Amino acid sequence: MKACVYTAPGAPLEVTELPDPTPGTGEMVVRVRNCGICGSDIHAAHFGVGMPARTVMGHEFSGVVEQLGPGVTGFAPGDPVVVMSYLACGQCEECRRGNGIRCARMRLVGFGDVPGAYAEKMKTTPASCFKMPPGMSHRLGATVEPLVVGLHGVHRARLRAGETCLILGAGPIGLVTLLWARFAGARAIVVSETTEGRRAKAMEMGADAAIHPQLKNPAAAMQELTGAPPDVVFECIGSRGTLLEAVNYARRGGRVVVLGACMQDDIFQPLAALNRELDIHFSLGLEPGEIETAIAMLAAGRVSTAPMITHTVTLDELPGAFTALARPTNQTKVMLEL
Repeated sequence: MKACVYTAPGAPLEVTELPDPTPGTGEMVVRVRNCGICGSDIHAAHFGVGMPARTVMGHEFSGVVEQLGPGVTGFAPGDPVVVMSYLACGQCEECRRGNGIRCARMRLVGFGDVPGAYAEKMKTTPASCFKMPPGMSHRLGATVEPLVVGLHGVHRARLRAGETCLILGAGPIGLVTLLWARFAGARAIVVSETTEGRRAKAMEMGADAAIHPQLKNPAAAMQELTGAPPDVVFECIGSRGTLLEAVNYARRGGRVVVLGACMQDDIFQPLAALNRELDIHFSLGLEPGEIETAIAMLAAGRVSTAPMITHTVTLDELPGAFTALARPTNQTKVMLEL
């Protein structure tokens, strides 16, 4: 099969040929239809994070069931599916509770443990697959994984109707967090983003204001809108220093939720949070109930991720698109399409 692989930290991805995956007992092979490029992929390829050469990345995807291994039930070849970005053991206490993302033996897809979906085919397990409702496009299906990340972040924030929130970053995770915050009844939403195209996209998708943080303090913008700093700050960038920014923007007694995946050592001043008695939560997401909710809401049109899909690329075009996203201009969610 054709695949696009990581080669070395900071080096371009490379298109190559790899053997087709074969399902073992309890496994299944999915033919990939769409896979989103995630900011975590960009960071991981830049820093390496221990990934071996020829790692197949890609973890936000949809596809069609192609082969079932022995013992797999509930799926049939041809079923359209959304596939999650982890594989759990299925046997530990957390797995039995339905919390596979907290499994002590959980393996992430596309970061070296399990080959991902920048390829024509990918091997996974039934527990990580969710059937797509009739009529849902594979493009939208490939946005379910980031959509669930945003939903879990809003749950972690305990966001209540009438509260206000500041979202740092208008990449895909910032935008899906914006969707759920609006759905939850946030009274005012300010987005902080340096890229003009992404600020425009945030306004299109429901923000009350989109601020360039180097030109204006985003918390001050919220103060102008509502008379107070934000109740919740969502950190959706994942770069060195953005957690401290989130803490500094939060109101006294407020909450900070970290969804951005920073892969560098960072400096954090606990006294800044202590003085304001902040609650800080780190959010990974992907609980099964939230996955099912996100799929149902997307299929029903209650939330829409379509506006953030700005570009589609082939496998051959993927390395160039990946490099361009390191300094995005008008790109938001770039989608591999097979």
